[in-house]
Amino acid sequence: MNPALASVSTTKRGALATNVTKRVVVLASGETERRALPHLVRHLADQGVVVDSIRIPPRHRRLDVFMAERLIKTVWYEDANARPRKFVVLVDADYSAPNEVLAPIQAELPDRVGDIATEAHIQVVYAQQHLEAWYFADSQNLREFIGRDVGNVDASRPDRISNPKNHLKNLLAQRVYTAGVSEEIASRLSTSRISERSPSFRSFISALLNGDGRPSPTPV
Repeated sequence: MNPALASVSTTKRGALATNVTKRVVVLASGETERRALPHLVRHLADQGVVVDSIRIPPRHRRLDVFMAERLIKTVWYEDANARPRKFVVLVDADYSAPNEVLAPIQAELPDRVGDIATEAHIQVVYAQQHLEAWYFADSQNLREFIGRDVGNVDASRPDRISNPKNHLKNLLAQRVYTAGVSEEIASRLSTSRISERSPSFRSFISALLNGDGRPSPTPV
């Protein structure tokens, strides 16, 4: 199998419900996202959106505009009868301002993929300070998983936590943090609680539904 096709399906092939109205493919940074994201988006099926697969770069390469182009074209041409209606590119903003990371991809990607951009929506969104920041938003369930307090972090503002991945690794102590552990954590979290606290997660969910991927205000 071509490593560029590495993905995880969030539905069973050939078993999509007849009321599903939109298939989406997410492009993400690596194996942690590939394993965890299906658990964070599964609730969207009730709203007519199925994230069909999570595609990641091969051999730990960086998800930049060139890799995003490659992955989109791979998905588009591998099965002409099962093309998605939308691609959502999820990048890590890390310590950069989100617009510094998003703007180059947003500006270049449509031209790079050519006619695909006229047939499928392509949106670029970000996870601030890595995917793990979202985990701290649901501090209650995270605490139950790790068996201890989450430490000196502000769970009400997870996007502002400095280096959440390292903080989570330290909390796990002797347990090695792997993509499998990340998946276990994601499967236990409340997506509604994460949405309440994380603008970047709300932006991601908005992009998967019908929004433009810009951060949305905190729900009242």
